[in-house]
Amino acid sequence: MKATTTSIPVSDTELACSVVGEGTPLIVVHGAVGLGARYMRDLDQWADAFQLIYYDQRGSGGTPLGDSHKVSFAGAIDDLDELRAALGIDRVNLVGHSAGALLAAMYAGTHPESTSSVVLLNAAPPLIPALFQAFQQEMASRRTPADNAARKTIEESPLFQARDPETLERHQLNTFAPFFRDRATIETVTLGFTEITAANVQAAPERMIGSLGALDPMRKFAAIQCPALLVHSELDPVPVEWAHALVDTIPGADYVLLEGASHFAHVEDADQLANAVLPWLTKHAA
Repeated sequence: MKATTTSIPVSDTELACSVVGEGTPLIVVHGAVGLGARYMRDLDQWADAFQLIYYDQRGSGGTPLGDSHKVSFAGAIDDLDELRAALGIDRVNLVGHSAGALLAAMYAGTHPESTSSVVLLNAAPPLIPALFQAFQQEMASRRTPADNAARKTIEESPLFQARDPETLERHQLNTFAPFFRDRATIETVTLGFTEITAANVQAAPERMIGSLGALDPMRKFAAIQCPALLVHSELDPVPVEWAHALVDTIPGADYVLLEGASHFAHVEDADQLANAVLPWLTKHAA
């Protein structure tokens, strides 16, 4: 589906955006810290019902880094609010995936007056230490010797050392291998790494995740006032207990478990995800 591309000035940078479809706008908040929104474009099929606004967070995709100190959850919340305001949206509908789900939830908790609804797809990583450890162990257990050998080969290549975008994208997909139900799917996924992405992707996750503690995220989640839908997948290496903890924390949250689905349900289980989420959005998005 054809997308309209634009740049929205916020603070000290410009957020690269792609807009698909018409109707009630949904801002899509990508996860996979530092990657950009390209991998979320499998949601384009939702554009028959809603207008999808994808944006690259600072230092990823087509969005310049700007002030590196703003690569944090606090900075990302500010960027998202400036984006909402610049688009002329009084009360925003958010769809966040993985770490983007955490960002969307914290935005909803800190800006209740500006949030109409929030959908949290496969929220990660878990912010409860025991569940985070279980998540890491499950990710490691799903890796094969072939995965590890391929990763080592990539890391030893001159192109990896030179931060070649295509090579770093292959490295990232190797890291994500345990998130997929079918390894063959990985060959079909495009992350759309750019020079901007490649320059920042290795440092961004540590900066972002390291900024979470100071924000007391669970308290922010408890302050959400809008309708919220949490979607978890049966085969996600993220423990289902983390999804349950979020449902128990977010007031009145709805919950859907996708049977047989993966962390990247919008890629591998697109129809099942759409059937679970679109009716809810039709009811709650305004």
